[in-house]
Order: sequence, then structure tokens, then C-alpha cells
Amino acid sequence: MLEVAERKEIEKHLRASEARFRDLSEMSSDWFWEQDVNFHFVEMSVGLMATSLHPNRTIGKTRRELPIVGVSEAQWQEHQKILDAHLPFKDFVYQMETQPGHLRWFSISGKPVFENGEFRGYRGIGTDITERKTSEHQIAFLAYHDALTGLPNRVLLEDRLQQAMAHADRSQTRLALLFLDLDNFKQINDSLGHATGDTLLQEVAVRLGECVRDTDTISRQGGDEFIILLSDLQDPDASLPVLAKIIGRLQDPFMADGNELSTSVSIGVAIYPTDGRDFESLRKKADMAMYRAKEAGRNTYRFFDEAMNFEAVEHLVIRNGLRRALERDELVLHYQPQIDLVSGRIIGAEALIRWQHPELGLVSPARFIHIAEESGMIVPIGEWVLNTACRQAVAWQQAGLPELVVAVNLSAVQFRRGNVEQDVVSALERSGLAPTLLELELTESILIQNVEQVLATVKGLKRLGVKLSIDDFGTGYSSLSYLKRFDIDKLKIDQSFIRDLATDPDDAAIVHAIVQMAHSLNLQAIAEGVENAAMLQQLRDFGCDEAQGYYFARPMPAEEFERYLAGLQLPPP
Repeated sequence: MLEVAERKEIEKHLRASEARFRDLSEMSSDWFWEQDVNFHFVEMSVGLMATSLHPNRTIGKTRRELPIVGVSEAQWQEHQKILDAHLPFKDFVYQMETQPGHLRWFSISGKPVFENGEFRGYRGIGTDITERKTSEHQIAFLAYHDALTGLPNRVLLEDRLQQAMAHADRSQTRLALLFLDLDNFKQINDSLGHATGDTLLQEVAVRLGECVRDTDTISRQGGDEFIILLSDLQDPDASLPVLAKIIGRLQDPFMADGNELSTSVSIGVAIYPTDGRDFESLRKKADMAMYRAKEAGRNTYRFFDEAMNFEAVEHLVIRNGLRRALERDELVLHYQPQIDLVSGRIIGAEALIRWQHPELGLVSPARFIHIAEESGMIVPIGEWVLNTACRQAVAWQQAGLPELVVAVNLSAVQFRRGNVEQDVVSALERSGLAPTLLELELTESILIQNVEQVLATVKGLKRLGVKLSIDDFGTGYSSLSYLKRFDIDKLKIDQSFIRDLATDPDDAAIVHAIVQMAHSLNLQAIAEGVENAAMLQQLRDFGCDEAQGYYFARPMPAEEFERYLAGLQLPPP
């Protein structure tokens, strides 16, 4: 009786244990399996069903008879050796087709089963590792690719360049490294938002892919910069068709988030091995050439030449020197008179910055302003210009000279990154200059960047009483609605239209139209770059209000300008 009771108790515990095991098996995302001595599956828990594979599809089959992919013959043989030796194994990883066209990743581990020392098969556990593998692949992809466009990143580009250079050396061919920068991308990004900018970059990546061969590499470097590696070139001219195709293709309008966008591209080209024998050398030289393309008017390309190296060195000298220029009082202002074309009187002066460099001599703003903007130094420099010009205007008044409006240029970078309104308030308070005697010259590009923010700043400046003018009018993107909305006082006609005013009917028509438009909007018009009497007379005939240029005087230091003030009177109209 005792034996029967004990046996029943044991059976009861065994059934309970089996029930617990079955419950755990059904709830687990893993599954349990068993194989016989010939490695056929004889048992498979229902956990396998979570992978869309029914256990019945595996029963009676060996692992090699299942729709497994991605395992080489060598791997199969190594695995079979372990099984034949009746050894345990861990993390045998493979892919299997669980449904037609649908692959999942699995990892299995197993150990041999022995009864009384005799091999009876294998027993183990399987795990679906598809999500882990997907994450690993994504991480591996992102290590070598740009997340936004899917293009190779710098790491992968450098690796491919190394391979391409080795091949070029063996085959006596050349490589071209193209440095691409989208023109006006920042304006699109600022005005329409980063989401639209990202969509545009993705579309650009697609179009670039249409312009090159499968053996070439397109890489995004960040922002709106791309690098393209062209391989197997017989000579540099072999890259010309690709350059023409890229420029033409990117000129076509883009559709991004419901907006039709237009952009273009500036491209710099460096050739291996002529211009460099490593990635950094080629990249720097292609970058230099790209900036020359921008300076040439954008939407074009330039090949690197050695003259650019000298310019790059000067660029570095200027960039480093700018940081000390303010501290060492190396910056000076020159003033160019502005003339009322009706009375012939000097009514204003434009403050123009110069840099008395200890090694380079007197440096014009054309050589350093763009570098100051790139480095952010334009903000403190602009603040210094504003304060100095206001103090000088008051100093002339205190010397008994007539009141003059002093015109100060504001950079787009300064407007975007600085606190312009507060800077103006501080300059006026420190100097004591009347707000009506300060004129701020804005470029057209300022008006289309962060419109609402700019509008708020402009309204604040107008409340102070300062005057606002649009500099280089006709070369940018202003519309009539912008001119009315921003409460501008004056349009400054760009000197490119004035230069051939007397000989080019088109320029004359443009200048006449700008003057008429200004007057119709109750604005004044001032012409810059007046160099002779013929220009002056034609501007008077058009009804232009003011003018400045070498015909009257070159920009001059404050002391010289003070002496000049008493001398100039134009002949009456």
C-alpha cells in the first residue's frame, strides 16, 4: 500500500511539473525542441508559432531539410561534426523562411540526451532574434551611411577612396573628388523649415544618383554638402560630362512638401594624384575650388589650381587675425559722402570698414567680411562699427559741422545671430546721436530669412526713429510686398546697374524703373558707384534723389572727411 501511495504521489508531482512546463512553454517567446538519434525533430513547443512557423512543419525533418538560408556549406559541416560527436552547442544562428518570401533570424542552443550512457538525441531551446538582428544591421548601416539620405558617410567614402586610389595606381588612371554645396539652401531651410529642407536633400541625393555610374560613390558630408568620387578616369576632362549633368539636373524644380523649389549647385573638383594623394588633401582642395565656383556666380564648377593655395593661406591669416583686430584697434572706418542731387549738398556719409593689417597693409572689406561672417566675428565687428560711426557723427556736430545722416551696413549674419535692436539702442545712448541721423543699410537677403523675426526687429528699429534702406537693390529677391511690409525708407541702386548707365539701354531702363518704383512707394532712391558727369546727369534726369561714388569722393578717414565737408558743392541742376 505504501508503494502504491508513493507512486501516485510521484505521478501527481510529475503531472504538475509537466503542466508547469507546458504553461511556461506556451507563454514563452522561446520554444523547446527535441531531436532523435538521427537528428529528426520529434518535439517542438508551441512557442514556435509566434514566428509564423507551425511546429508541424518541422516534425520529422532534420535541420538541413528546413528552409534555412544564409548558412554556408562549411558552417553546416562544422555544425554536423558537433552533432556527430554528441557535444553541446550554443547560439547556432541562421535565417529561415517562415512564410513565402518572409525571412526571420533564429538562434538555437542544444545539448545531447543520454539514457544509461546511450545517446538518444538532442534537446534544446530556440529564440527568435529577428529584432536584434534588424537593430544590429541598422546600427552597422548607420556607422557607414547618412541617416537622412542613406548615402555613404565620410567613413565609408574614405574606405572606398583608399581602394580606388590603389586601383588607379595599378591601372594608371585618375580619380576626381567633387565637392558639392547647394546654393541658397539655408534660405530654403530658414523660410520653409527643416522638414522641407530634409525632403529637398533626399531628392537631391536621388538626382545625384541618376548622374553617376554604379561604380562611383556619392557621400553626404552633412548639411547641404555632398562629395562624389569618380573613378577610372583617363584624364580630368572625363569628369566634364558628369559635372554638366549634375548642374543641369539640379536646376530642374523640386517638389518638396507641396512647395516647388529651385536651387542650384556649386562644385569644386580635385584630381588624384595631381592635387593630392590622400582624402584630406583632396577634400580641402576640392573645397577651395567649390568656393571659387560660388564666387564666380554659383551654379557652376571650378577645378583646383595652385593659386588657390595662396588664397587659402591668406584666408587663414585673415581668419586668425580678425580675432585680434578689435583688441589691437586695427579696424578703422572710412566715410564716403552721399549727395542730394537737387541741392548739391552733402547730406550723409556711409561708414565703410577697413582693416589696417600689420602684415597685409590696408585690407578692403571684400577680402575679410565674408570670412568674418563665416567665423561669427561679424557680430562684434558690426557692433564696433555701429558704435564708432555714431560717435563720429556726434563728434562732427560738436566740431560745428552740419548734421549728417550716417549710414551703417548690417550683415545678414549679424542680423540673424546678434541682438541688433539692443545694439542700436546702446549705440545711440552712448553717443547721444539722434535716431533720425542713423540709417541702417540692409541687404535684400535679410528680408527673406525668418521673416516674422526680421519684421519684429525692423518694427522695433522704426519705433526708435532710425532710417532703413535696402542696399544693392536689384541683385536679390525683394518683392513689392516686402518693401511695403518692412517700412523701408530708401532703395540703394546697386552699382552694377550704374556702371554702364550711359551706354547700356537695359541698365538705363532698370535704373529708371527702380527710381519710379521707389517714388510710387514714397521711398527715396540713391545710386552708388557714380564715376562721371554723364552718369550724374542721367540720374538727375531720372529724378534720382541721392548719389555717391568716386566722382564725388572716395571713402576717406574721418579727419580727412571732416576737412572735405566744407569743400564740395555740385553745380546746380
